[in-house]
Formats: sequence, C-alpha cells, structure tokens
Amino acid sequence: MKPSDIEKSSQQKIFQMQCEICKALAHPVRMAIVDRLKDKEAGAADLITDLAISKANLSKHMSVLMHEGIVESRRDGRQIFYRLTDPEIREACAIMSTVLYRRLKRGDKLASAINTIRNS
Repeated sequence: MKPSDIEKSSQQKIFQMQCEICKALAHPVRMAIVDRLKDKEAGAADLITDLAISKANLSKHMSVLMHEGIVESRRDGRQIFYRLTDPEIREACAIMSTVLYRRLKRGDKLASAINTIRNS
C-alpha cells in the first residue's frame, strides 16, 4: 500500500467510527444522559429520577452508549455510577447545541419577519 492509500484508509476508518458515535447519540434520552453527565458522574438511580425513565429504559440506553465507548460505569456496592469517557464528547455536544440554537434563532427571526410582512 502506498502512504496515500494508508492515509485514505485511516480517514475512512475515522469517518466510520464518527458515524457509529453519532448513531449512538441519535436519541433524545441518550443526549439527555450525556448532558446530565457533562460535569460529573451520576448514579443510575439519580439518572432514572432526573430523566423520568424506567430502570429498563436507562439500561437500554446505557448499553448503547457504553458499547460505543461514550460512557463508562463503575460499581460501588449495589449502586452503579456512570461518567463520560472523554471530556471532548461534552465539548462536541456543546458545539452542536450552539449551532442548533443559532439555527433556531434564525428561524424565529425569519418567522417573525414573515408574520410582520403578512400583517402589513
């Protein structure tokens, strides 16, 4: 393999891995879990209460997040605690939230302008 082929192969592998992480995050509950874990770890019981979901539902979503290496767990007696594996995950989600917030604001301004024109 030529060096350029190796670089392309590595880039394709990274793209594939990015897609897998994005798929794992592609659910509102999982995004809420990541947001809840952005500053510190949390116990399963706290997540169930804070997110108003069942234990089975939390388990299902945590399985997806852990499989992709987004979240890791530790056990302390009978309690399980979860935390993000990398602070960059929090940063990536914050960047996406900023982009989406900006889009919503533009949409609100556009809707307001359209309503002003219609009411004129």
